[in-house]
Amino acid sequence: MRFFKKPIFIVTTVIAVIILGGYFIFAGNKKTETEFITVKKGSILQEVSVVGNVKPVRSVDLAFEKSGKISLVLVDVGNYVSSGATLVGQDNSELYSQLEKANADLETQKAEFNKSKIVLDNYYSAVANILNDAYAKADDAVKKQIDSFFSDGESDTPKLNFTTANSQAQTDSQNGRLTSRTELDNWKSELNKLDANSRDELNSALSKGDAHLKVIRDFLFDAMDALEKATNLSASTLDSYKANVATARTNINAALTNISDQKQAINLQGANIVSEEVSIKSYEASVGSIEAQIAKAVLHSPINGVVIKQDAKVGEIATAGSILVSILSSVYEIEAFIPEVDIAKIKIGDSAKATLDAYGRDIVFETKVISINPAETMVEGVATYKTILRFNSGDKPIKSGMTANLEILTAQKNDALIVPQRAITSADGDKFVDIYDPASAQDGTVTRLKVVTGLRGSDGNIEILEGLKEGDKIVISQ
Repeated sequence: MRFFKKPIFIVTTVIAVIILGGYFIFAGNKKTETEFITVKKGSILQEVSVVGNVKPVRSVDLAFEKSGKISLVLVDVGNYVSSGATLVGQDNSELYSQLEKANADLETQKAEFNKSKIVLDNYYSAVANILNDAYAKADDAVKKQIDSFFSDGESDTPKLNFTTANSQAQTDSQNGRLTSRTELDNWKSELNKLDANSRDELNSALSKGDAHLKVIRDFLFDAMDALEKATNLSASTLDSYKANVATARTNINAALTNISDQKQAINLQGANIVSEEVSIKSYEASVGSIEAQIAKAVLHSPINGVVIKQDAKVGEIATAGSILVSILSSVYEIEAFIPEVDIAKIKIGDSAKATLDAYGRDIVFETKVISINPAETMVEGVATYKTILRFNSGDKPIKSGMTANLEILTAQKNDALIVPQRAITSADGDKFVDIYDPASAQDGTVTRLKVVTGLRGSDGNIEILEGLKEGDKIVISQ
């Protein structure tokens, strides 16, 4: 047995040595091949990859401001509700009784107010007649009752037709007759132009009428003073003149009283209306206060969303401030924390593609950056910045808390010169590429060129701004 085994071992060893020797000889003689690519134009994208979480745009917790018995429950967990929808209500029977009474009181006050307005309207409607009557009394006093005292009474130089020992009264009477004529002319003109529908004009006309009457009244006083010292009148004529003055004065005083009473009535009624307007506002405030209490006794959804909590039960007492219903918005967004090394690349409005772990990588959701918090948030010792992205649309149901994988497109260029990033070398702050030179390729040498780079793509390519042209061949390994 030994005789046959020893030669076999020797032969096997020799064969192995020959094979290994041949391999090393062959490997040692093999030359390394140079790998190169052609510079071309294309699109380059810069993206930031980050993981975020789905959150509702808004969530609300609802509670009553006051304690009360629950009388109405219209929703349950999982129900979709629209903004403004009634959810839960408290017993409002007492408040509705108060509201009914307050509304009745308000209507009563409004009725009184309307009556007062009608009374005031009537007062103003009577002004024109009162003024015309006053004018008629004044005109009668001057041109009928007293006119017989004067010769040429309507002239510019009226004279008393009797003598009097009171020379001042004589002068004043004659001047007063002329002044009275002017007053009557002016007053007549004012009345002809009076707008009976203008309360401002009517108020002004009452005041002017009062002033006109007082001028006439003063004239009558002067005429009576002259009569008291008359020297050439018979007793009967004197008595007749005095009777005329007395009649004129009575009529003028009556007209003054009528105007004064009307002004006072208008002022008082106006004050009543102002007071009633204040009362109406007070009653309206009471109604509004009760309506506000009723509104606060009903919980309404402030948003479109899904009910995620509902603890109200009919007949139970709801404690003030105790959360009964919680709602999540039906609109969702993604919250992501971007590391500081990437945040400078991202801006509001950037688009992003999102995949949710719940649906896998094949379902892609389009999103957009809508906000970037300027304040940092420390996450495991790294400064990050909370960034919110809003879903553009989507036909798949999205739920709060889902994990979102984001590819945020921060920059994009089309028709750019692009090369692999691994073809770029750096030295002393500059960037270089090794360009394939057919003339020197046989001896293994290449030409090194300085380049200026631009956008760094997420796919491993980089943009070349200067130093190369389309069609150049560059070395990527050798």
